[in-house]
Amino acid sequence: MQLLLSLTSPPTPWNNAASCLSMKRNINPVPKMQQQHQVKCFHLKSLVPPLIMAALVALSPICHTPVSFGQTIDVQRGASLFRRACIGCHDAGGNIIQPGATLFTKDLQRNGVDTEEEIYSVTYYGKGRMPGFGENCTPRGQCTFGARLQEEEIKLLAKFVKLQADQGWPNVETEED
Repeated sequence: MQLLLSLTSPPTPWNNAASCLSMKRNINPVPKMQQQHQVKCFHLKSLVPPLIMAALVALSPICHTPVSFGQTIDVQRGASLFRRACIGCHDAGGNIIQPGATLFTKDLQRNGVDTEEEIYSVTYYGKGRMPGFGENCTPRGQCTFGARLQEEEIKLLAKFVKLQADQGWPNVETEED
C-alpha cells in the first residue's frame, strides 16, 4: 500500500511518514528509481514544538477559568440569596431606591464599598437607605425589619456581589430553590 501511495499521490508528510520511518531503519520499501517524487523525511522531532505549544494553549488559565464544583455551588447559593434578599432593590446590580448606589464597580468604588469586606459590612450593618441584614445589626432603625441573614450567608452574598460587579453583572441563571 505504501508503494502505491508513493507512486500515485504527491508526497505529503502523512503518506510518506511510514516510508520515512522505514528509511531511518535502513529498510527501503520503494526502490529509488521507482520513486516519482523526492521523499522528504518528516521527523517526529519537528512536531514536538507545535504539540507543546498546543498543550500550553489548551491548559492555559487564559483559556479556562478554573472553577471548581464548590465554586459553582457557591455562585448558585449566592444568586439564590441575592434573589431572596436583595433583588427587590438591586435587580441586575442596579438600585431602584438610590440610583448612585448601584452594585456596579464604578459606583462601589465611588462609594468606598469595592471589596468583599466592605460589601459584607454594608450588608450586615446597613448604610444610608440600605438596611442591615445581620443577626446582630444595630441600631434597630438601620436594620431590616424582615428576616435576618446568618453571617455565612452574608459572606456568600458579599462574595457573589463582588464577583458579579467584577464581571459587569452578567445574567446568571440558577435553579430556583
